[in-house]
Amino acid sequence: MTDYGVVVVGAGISGLLSALALSKEGKRVLVLEKENFLGGVCRSYEVEGYPGYWVDTGVHALTRLERGPLRELMNRYFDPAVLPRFVPFGTYYVRIGGRTKPFPWSVKDWLMFDLLPTKDRLLLMKSLFNVLYLSSVGKDLSAVPISAILPAKLSAKGRRFLDWLSYFMLGTSAENAPVSRFIDNKNHKPNSIPYIGKIYNLLISEGARDQGYPEGGLQSLLGSLLKSFPKNRVEVKTGEEVVKINSEREVAEVVTRAGSYSCEAVVYSGPASSLPDLVEIEGGELPGEYVENLRSIRAVNSLTIWLGLTRKIFKNRGSEMWVDSDPYAWVVPTSNYDPKLAPHGRQLVGFTFSLPESEGYKANAKANAKANAERERRRERRKAFDAILKTVPGIERAVEMVHCQELVPEKACWAINAGFGDVRTPVKNLYTVGTDAEKRSAGISRAAYSVLRFLEVLRADKIL
Repeated sequence: MTDYGVVVVGAGISGLLSALALSKEGKRVLVLEKENFLGGVCRSYEVEGYPGYWVDTGVHALTRLERGPLRELMNRYFDPAVLPRFVPFGTYYVRIGGRTKPFPWSVKDWLMFDLLPTKDRLLLMKSLFNVLYLSSVGKDLSAVPISAILPAKLSAKGRRFLDWLSYFMLGTSAENAPVSRFIDNKNHKPNSIPYIGKIYNLLISEGARDQGYPEGGLQSLLGSLLKSFPKNRVEVKTGEEVVKINSEREVAEVVTRAGSYSCEAVVYSGPASSLPDLVEIEGGELPGEYVENLRSIRAVNSLTIWLGLTRKIFKNRGSEMWVDSDPYAWVVPTSNYDPKLAPHGRQLVGFTFSLPESEGYKANAKANAKANAERERRRERRKAFDAILKTVPGIERAVEMVHCQELVPEKACWAINAGFGDVRTPVKNLYTVGTDAEKRSAGISRAAYSVLRFLEVLRADKIL
């Protein structure tokens, strides 16, 4: 006799979406979360000491909202009465050399995108068609880095532009970013030729039309999800850290510091790189190759600085891609989508920076050299804040609130020299979900894709 149908380890967005789907499919579900809050990096909260400022965990754009994975899960499992409302995300603006222009989604726009030299645009266009041709003839581009296909005569501006895209799409530099990710835009139309479909999606479609921001911030999406849990089918326990998972027997067992729970299956939504420390297999251990792959997963680290401004400096509804910024930055004025996220007459803006892939930074954190790590942390925050002041002269006179977040927006970067997880594991009745279990898309969309894949696997394994 089991205590639950499924135990979900971790109450981030992927774990909670899994719990909702499983409960609506008839399973009794227990969710265990080591923190005292739900949502992971998909939540909002009011900044302490600054009433009226509601910040998300990092800046977000929800993608593929028309027919993508999150929409499919919402249509299947969210209660219609509590569906979140989304505001169109608007335009992506590129800022280079003090000038700002909309991101060039089409061929026509690209040819007129004069933030980059004409020669760069023609060279990059040629490279793009070469890549699409190689893709059409079956060339494996998953091990080919972006840097390898860049023209030798490309300017420094052009290289920074591609490097920015690499960091914010995959969490790594152009030297480690596989070309295949850049042609994973959307699924082409059914019965169409893949090559033609990819050209259409990359060069003809109007970019971010199916992207949005949840009215009320990320908390509104989280709240809709939690309100959709069927009564008496989902139990959530916070402050319970899992220390062991035994899923080799017919009845799986999850052990926390407070007790143990038996179940038919376990779905783990924490970092897959931690699984080797948690899983126990009777009379053996996890396959060495599997462990090595998990250990080589590299998480994406980011710094977000939220500013509360006494006046509206960022006028547009949309985001800005700061290519010249050091470190690179992505800027989203969330109160432009919902004024209630800031006090009346104020503006709330999030600046997310990609943190460096510094071996020294990693070594300090790994060795738990607290003093050195803290100095490095302060240095990165200072450097990022200085980048804001340099890019928007005079903004400091409007700042009344500063709030910093160090986050892991993706549990696995899609890099050539790094590992990546999967929904299936070598252990019976143990599955993983999250941004380290699925390579399609990014962020919340990637998490949702992993949950859809997880449900397919459970059906194949006769658990659903």
